[in-house]
Amino acid sequence: MSARTLILDLFDTGDPPDFSVAELVRAGAAFGIEAPGIRTALTRLKAEGRVRAIARGRYEIGANAEPLKQRILGWRTRLAGRRDWDGHWLLAVAGPPERADRTTWRRTLRALELEGFAEAETNLWARPDNLAGGAAGARDRLAWLEAAPTLLLVEARDLDAEREARFRDLWQVDELRAQHRALAASLERSAASIADMDLSAAAAETLTLGRQAIRRITRDPLLPEELGPSDDLTRLVDAMIVYDRIGKRVWRDYLAA
Repeated sequence: MSARTLILDLFDTGDPPDFSVAELVRAGAAFGIEAPGIRTALTRLKAEGRVRAIARGRYEIGANAEPLKQRILGWRTRLAGRRDWDGHWLLAVAGPPERADRTTWRRTLRALELEGFAEAETNLWARPDNLAGGAAGARDRLAWLEAAPTLLLVEARDLDAEREARFRDLWQVDELRAQHRALAASLERSAASIADMDLSAAAAETLTLGRQAIRRITRDPLLPEELGPSDDLTRLVDAMIVYDRIGKRVWRDYLAA
């Protein structure tokens, strides 16, 4: 856990919405990060607009980190974003204009991944059209995630048989489901043993494991049931809801100690 990642993860929880420098230094101690490392990371994040000062020595999330924070905070209701699938697809086409700027291209690839698109062919990404809002909603979410504004996104139907079959296999569904099951089991084991742990170790474990779970939930492609049953994702979300309450209690106790 780097100082930078730790600070952003704490702000991304939304509870509490802001932290003092002393609290962030205390948080860093749980991961063996010394105070100068926390202060340096905080200065750099402030310069990038990813955190902002709201009072002397007190910070909250900045405008440049807000889109990902809001997406992360939506992990509890992630599955509610799906709708019945009618067999249509969304296709995103990216070429030289989108690749021209390295930063924009990196953000575009991240946005496509977060929206569950998989690379289907050269310069072509695809996903089932089964999310709320259809193509218009996907465009809005990609723009919000800072994808290139020139990215072409279209709805496609009546694909040729070869593409239809190949596109259905773009995601490693069995591997995704196994990862969800394994992580849910880890959360359940940790929840059962956390009360017996040293408070500092418990704080580090709950943040690290909770971070993994939320990252897994928010990066699930949300495929329709026809392509990937959601029961294992549902179990992971349910386990994380319980674990989140435990983790927040641990961190309140740790920062107050």
